[in-house]
Amino acid sequence: MAPTILLIDDNAPERALTRKLLELEGYAVAEAADGEEGLAAFRAAQPALVLCDLMMPGRSGFDIVRALRAVNPDARIVAVSGTLFGVADHETMVKRLGLAGVLEKPFRPAQLLRAVQDALGKK
Repeated sequence: MAPTILLIDDNAPERALTRKLLELEGYAVAEAADGEEGLAAFRAAQPALVLCDLMMPGRSGFDIVRALRAVNPDARIVAVSGTLFGVADHETMVKRLGLAGVLEKPFRPAQLLRAVQDALGKK
């Protein structure tokens, strides 16, 4: 059975494209348009991996990552954002939030797939 990946992103076109790319690779995909939907979907789907946008209206992705950690401290989460500022910040964010990785927008399909494979432990 294919691992389930949860996409939490307020940008519907980006979410749809990411979903399509992941499904073409054989992953099952659940979606959420905001953090609250994402928390509910996380509890329901029990995904192997979460791709969470950091900059969303309302509750930020940072808050959602912390809330996901409260539900499951071992959850694998990759932060996705177009507003990151360099590798040093990525490393700090990974350490502080316990992330499996960081994916900077805009990303190429190969970058997405590499981030997912790395987070799931498949090299």
